[in-house]
Amino acid sequence: MWFSRVSRVSVLIVGAGPTGLILGIELLRRGVECRVIDRLTASVMTSRSFTVHTRTLELLEQVGIVEEFQDRGLRSEWMDYRFEGFEEKVQLDFTRLDSRYPYYRTISQRDTEDILRGHFIALGGSIGWHTELVSVAVDPGGEVAATLRDTNSGETETVRPEWLIGCDGVHSRVAGYLGAEVTSAEYVGTAMRMMDVTLSGCPVEVGGVDYRITRDHMLLTTALPGGLWRVLISGTGDAREIDASAAAFQTVLDEHFGGAVRLGTPEWTTVFRTRRRTTSRYRNGRILVCGDAGHERSPAGGQGMNTSMQDAFNLGWKLAAVVNGHARESLLDTYDAERRPIAEQVVAGTHELHSVLMDHGRPVPERLAIAQEPGFTERAVGRISALAFGYGQATQKGTYSGQLLAGVSAGDRAPDVEITPRLRLHERLRHGGHTLLVTHRDPDTAADTTALVMGVRREFGRRVEPVVVLPPGYHGPGPVGAVAADSRRVHDLYGAPEGDAVCLIRPDGYISARCPRTEQNALVSTVRDTLT
Repeated sequence: MWFSRVSRVSVLIVGAGPTGLILGIELLRRGVECRVIDRLTASVMTSRSFTVHTRTLELLEQVGIVEEFQDRGLRSEWMDYRFEGFEEKVQLDFTRLDSRYPYYRTISQRDTEDILRGHFIALGGSIGWHTELVSVAVDPGGEVAATLRDTNSGETETVRPEWLIGCDGVHSRVAGYLGAEVTSAEYVGTAMRMMDVTLSGCPVEVGGVDYRITRDHMLLTTALPGGLWRVLISGTGDAREIDASAAAFQTVLDEHFGGAVRLGTPEWTTVFRTRRRTTSRYRNGRILVCGDAGHERSPAGGQGMNTSMQDAFNLGWKLAAVVNGHARESLLDTYDAERRPIAEQVVAGTHELHSVLMDHGRPVPERLAIAQEPGFTERAVGRISALAFGYGQATQKGTYSGQLLAGVSAGDRAPDVEITPRLRLHERLRHGGHTLLVTHRDPDTAADTTALVMGVRREFGRRVEPVVVLPPGYHGPGPVGAVAADSRRVHDLYGAPEGDAVCLIRPDGYISARCPRTEQNALVSTVRDTLT
């Protein structure tokens, strides 16, 4: 018999994919109750996305689970573009990135979700499978009521969440309640077919992605963990009519490898179309969307899942701060202001890659010319890794109006740097709150720096973690808890040319403000503007 019940929850997350799981993890580790539901009966066992890029790896380190991705994924350092009729190739080289992770991890989405789900459950979370969102109602006061249905039993339930977050993908039901405008364009006449399969005789090296480009199609091959290969063919036609048989795949492989590569038995095959899409807003009151619910792009470069997970890292700490009463609700406005422009840049960047890889029918020399333009490879690597993206003027700077320093600034990703051989800066960002980095040089200001540290701890508690770094060879009294650096790299990157400097780093690893220590009162006011 069908019946309905009413329940309440702080945050209801619709969608248990990588985006929803990251958001759930970020909330739970900050003490925020959340409920995750998914209309599927269980996790998907197919691989789908297969890359976890540099910036995502950095963020996973802050959560404490990057090693699991290292263990289960393959280290991949390059993407090679090979053009029919031309000897030269264009290579995207990820080894020069300024990160502890100058590469990407090739790992199936199935394993990515398995790692994230395990961590989410270890934090006390659970997933309500076979539970779909039926409808949403918002009363005049802005309170949300979501009607859910158990697809197995037919039982319905009304949930009154403080916040409803749609992590439910490109066909998001939650997004329909934003009242947003959607800009969409399909790559007409382009169809993708993809399989995971064993290959024999494949000359492609393990450790990267090989693209072979002709006028009418593109062949992608890359090794996956466990001895399988991902084979993707993009060509002209209607995805509903395209031949995805093993024989059809073999024909394309023969064209490129002269019959040397033989397909085994496919583990999984799929056919899909692709488009680019952006949404005009990510928030309407207490309803928000995250990930593919707000944007869609060409699969070129493998940025979709990574962009979506990075959305969740941005939203997670902000939503937790609001729910816990540590920040004003207006902080959530910065989620839309920061992440939507990033999505637009990703859509534009993948479209440029698409024009090289999958603009079928366009002459190959024209596409090679695009890839050989000055700056193309550097631009592509920066975008794909996501290290090129920052928040710039969109970042909330509060009332800070003090003296700025040259170099890294508000909105920039905080670069990792070695403090000692056993300690890197990013290791000090794992506590989940803001980090106040003090690069201390002057022995005569030790008492002032100590007073700053004690004052921050007294006012903000564990929400702001001070880190004081002394230069090598420092002589004088050290502030409480200070760490002596083995080189001047931290001071050169984050400090002032002379004297002490302070830098406020957000929980998601981006800089909120940076200034000489003499401007510390203005910087502390920025913390107060963010954290009530």
